[in-house]
Amino acid sequence: MNRIKLVLIMIIWGSLGVFTRSIPLSALSLAFLRALIALPVLFVVMKMKKSDQLKWSLLKPYLISGALLGFGWLTLFYGFKHTSIASAVMIYNMCPVYVMVAAPLLLKETISKIQIAVIFISFLGLCLIVGDNLAEGYGYMGLALSAISGMLYATIVLINRSIKIRVDNQTATFVQIFTAMIVLLPFILFDGNILSVVDLDARAVTYTILLGVLHTSVAYTLFFSLYTHMKSVEIVSYSYLEPLFGILFSVIFLGETLTLPQIMGGILILGSTYIGEILKDRRFFKNKTTINRSPNIKTSFDVSSSKD
Repeated sequence: MNRIKLVLIMIIWGSLGVFTRSIPLSALSLAFLRALIALPVLFVVMKMKKSDQLKWSLLKPYLISGALLGFGWLTLFYGFKHTSIASAVMIYNMCPVYVMVAAPLLLKETISKIQIAVIFISFLGLCLIVGDNLAEGYGYMGLALSAISGMLYATIVLINRSIKIRVDNQTATFVQIFTAMIVLLPFILFDGNILSVVDLDARAVTYTILLGVLHTSVAYTLFFSLYTHMKSVEIVSYSYLEPLFGILFSVIFLGETLTLPQIMGGILILGSTYIGEILKDRRFFKNKTTINRSPNIKTSFDVSSSKD
């Protein structure tokens, strides 16, 4: 049942690009409304869990990551609207590579030969996709914004790794998305295009509501609930279904076509990062088992993730 839930979440997140293209609102309006609509549902979930009172000092990392999350959504939605969904999805999913590059510098983590190979192969795939998109007439804007979105998400992952004292997932999610809404609010007020929401037809309104409730509130809540029932390596293995569904939906519903360089680039990026993450997690759990069997050694491990 948990695996079915995880596949369902990947299908929901995979359809994000199609929904974004189907709503005639700016990327800024979509990012803001996504957070605004999601918050009431997340607030109810948080209250149902009866979370304890927290010190503001514990929430600082989540406030920072929430601000980055808002801009991450914004740049990803711009990417969806300014390049092909398939290219945006594949470039955004370079995130694990950005983490591999930054972690040794910022968190003093060691980098393995496998990770070096993953970085090289992924950037080769990125070059194929970028070159093909430019040849097809797409500008740099969509590609660059998709890459920035992946970098912002990678920064969030690094912040999450550095947190020493954690709060529960429901509170963390609510704080992050509330912060995302707050940081986008001044841009919304300055832009003024949010008023165009009144001109949406019934279908676009429904899609916008689903963006906030289904793609955010429901998907986030289900995703974090799985961490108590599934191993990290299982979640990682299934998470790579998200970009595959995203590409599939763009072909089926938007009529996009995949070129040979796109396919090759996608295989290099998604294939190498998938193998790298699986090998890393297996090595992690192997080391954990070895340490736990050793006497007089105490240690703690943390596996955390957040998605679209």
